[in-house]
Amino acid sequence: MDLLKGKRNMVWAYMGNTRMYEVLRDYGDRLNTVGIFTFEVDSTGTLSETGTSIATMMTYINRWPHVRWLLTIMNHGTASIFTALRNNEGGAKTKFLSEIVRIMQKYPWCAGVDIDLERGGGYENKDSANALFRDIYSTVKNYNPAKLVNICLPGMTGVEGSVGGENWCVYADLNPYCDTAAIMSYGMSWAGSAPGPVSPRSWLEGVYNYAVAVMAPDKVFMGLPGYGWNWRIHDTPENMGVTYRGTSNTYYAAQFWLNGSYNFTNDGQPQPFIPIIAYWDDVDMVPWAMPHVYDFMDGWTMAESARGALTRETYNRRRYLTCYGKEQNSVFGTIYVDRNGVPDSYSGIVTVTENMAVLGEGGEATYNFTVSQSGTYDVAVRLCYPFWDRNALGVSLDGSTKMFQESRLWWPYWRKICWLSLSSGVYLSAGSHTIRISGGVPGVQFYGFRVCSSFSESTWPGEAVYTLAPRQFIDVNGNPAQPDRGFKITFEMLRRKPDSALIWYEDFRDSPPLPSTYWRTLSGSWAVWQDPESTANRPYSQLEGSGQLAWQYEGFADVHLRAQIAFPSNGSGRAGVFVGNIFACLNIDTQRVELYQGSTLLGSYATSFSRTPDAVIRSNPSMYTIEMRKRGNRVRVYSGASNTLRFTATVSGAGGFAGIRSDGPIKCQLLRLGDAWTYEPYERFDVVYPDGSGASFGRIARTGVTWDEEFQVFTVTSDVDESATRSEEISLDYEFFHSKLLPLQCGHDYRVRIRPRDINVWTVRLLLGDADGFSILYYSDADSLIYWANEAAYRWKLRGFALWSLGQEDMRLWEALPRQI
Repeated sequence: MDLLKGKRNMVWAYMGNTRMYEVLRDYGDRLNTVGIFTFEVDSTGTLSETGTSIATMMTYINRWPHVRWLLTIMNHGTASIFTALRNNEGGAKTKFLSEIVRIMQKYPWCAGVDIDLERGGGYENKDSANALFRDIYSTVKNYNPAKLVNICLPGMTGVEGSVGGENWCVYADLNPYCDTAAIMSYGMSWAGSAPGPVSPRSWLEGVYNYAVAVMAPDKVFMGLPGYGWNWRIHDTPENMGVTYRGTSNTYYAAQFWLNGSYNFTNDGQPQPFIPIIAYWDDVDMVPWAMPHVYDFMDGWTMAESARGALTRETYNRRRYLTCYGKEQNSVFGTIYVDRNGVPDSYSGIVTVTENMAVLGEGGEATYNFTVSQSGTYDVAVRLCYPFWDRNALGVSLDGSTKMFQESRLWWPYWRKICWLSLSSGVYLSAGSHTIRISGGVPGVQFYGFRVCSSFSESTWPGEAVYTLAPRQFIDVNGNPAQPDRGFKITFEMLRRKPDSALIWYEDFRDSPPLPSTYWRTLSGSWAVWQDPESTANRPYSQLEGSGQLAWQYEGFADVHLRAQIAFPSNGSGRAGVFVGNIFACLNIDTQRVELYQGSTLLGSYATSFSRTPDAVIRSNPSMYTIEMRKRGNRVRVYSGASNTLRFTATVSGAGGFAGIRSDGPIKCQLLRLGDAWTYEPYERFDVVYPDGSGASFGRIARTGVTWDEEFQVFTVTSDVDESATRSEEISLDYEFFHSKLLPLQCGHDYRVRIRPRDINVWTVRLLLGDADGFSILYYSDADSLIYWANEAAYRWKLRGFALWSLGQEDMRLWEALPRQI
């Protein structure tokens, strides 16, 4: 019986600090495998001893012969070195393999080597990377079959599932080329990221659910962090004179912050020294704290009010406010006449309901009204364009006609009732007047009008109000403490990359599904499945079928189409999106992204995707994204969760119907139609401070675009991707925006308003802290590490855990671990 099954460990001797040597001296009996972080490889394949001195390790090597002492070889994350080794540039791999033998000969006591090569690039490099690790393994075993090879692998949640771009790594391919593998599942949060656990549960679960499915579990060490990060969030990194806001903290440095031994004014005056309570995250199983934060609230539960289109959402336990569409905010002064759409008289073909009128061919409707006294008035009409081909209506006031017409497919008021200005500041005499609707395109819905003292309208996502309540702390000497200069509010937000201005978003959750008013089956058969057990108002749904399904409109030309598609177990052939005779698709048979015009293949990109078993097609389908952007005679084809451009192609003029198309059975959970040239940004929000002053944040400067200020969208002026219009990156991570210095006083409450200007901006958290500095601190302690070590052993049946790195951890850990002798 192996009493240590699942309980082995690996550590790296890297830090060179006192605690590292204390553990080696006092707790060597608790160590199983140690990587001595000494050997650096260069682009020629030559190894040099630049890290931990072997001489300083010999006492412990001799003291603990049971430990597997491995010689760690690293490239320090230099991509060019990995590339040179992988491709044997100038014989670099050949030299490298001989160097591995050389150092094993030089240090014959070693148990083998530990290979730590990082930044190997994308999936296209997997074959050459596999060959490199195969050759390393065979070289070591040919030298001495008893020598071991440990490989350090990036955290992957699937094939091409790296969060750091290390998609060269395919666990199943590398499994034969190692005796053990330490998966470096630490670093989800880092110096340049938003604050959070270094190894959050969601990531660890994704990594090890995948790893044990494709690798021998008893080879695998779960990588865990002995360290944490303290992210300064009171200002921008450039203003603080640093590259990243995060500073690495050992467990004991974290304790200094919690005990009030450190502050943000160089550990001296004027910022007080304040002991800070730590919180325990009972999902990610890590401690965390907020040094010098006097009040905070999340965007979701702590908003005093949230008006407009703002909705409360949760993602990975982050509770935030956002909105998915803007509302029209119509403001009226004194209203003198308020009429619905029922006319006083009409002629021709007119459909009248209890509150609206719809003109048919040749129809006309008349409305009479009076004003009691002469003067200038605003007149607003209320109407709805039901579809893209029912888009014009003439409205006259006392014989002066204005044509209300909309040709922009992305216009946000399609199928919505909206107020529009008929006349502003018009003089009306006391007495009777007439409004008449006529002409235009049959089918526009007229809901009436208002005569008022003033009218204005705009689109807005809404407004959230928060009340912040700073209170004094007690410093290390027991005295009340507060900021020396004042406070700053940091707004934790999430921005997103712009997307095409929305024309239609279809997730098939509405009822009834696929109404014939809007949809047409051009071929095949289509239906919508909805989760019968869901109690949600809009349950999860899937479009299923084959053939061609299109919107009921033949006027499409330049559009952006996106679909999320799954191939069931009997799926075959091509599936994707089309406009006219242009078809961008995923081909399950050829394992390619493809573009056709008619029967002509115009371009392709090799990738991989799979069918979903019937048992999980509803609950956990493998959805793949395919999209195309057609502009004139140029088409861009994208795929993948990151909407990656795969190739471009030239087409001949095409237009007509647009929608989804498939040769065989598919499932689809999203079909999105957007404008080819116009984008909607997801980035800006405005703030109103307690003193009534305001500020705007998040808007990105762009070139080569024209702005529509009414709807806050922009249109590219040449055929480029949106990313070419800006130099600023959008991180897709939580970001921090900082207020001006606020002279607030502890003991009082203060109201702050957040007003998004764009949709899809997340208001995650507001933090009120000392203007001299405040932070968010995450770290690991013995409880955290033991919890995850047990998960490695008992949940995933792994070999054990690998700790980066010795000397950073809570040393109480070693008292809780079994002896390895």
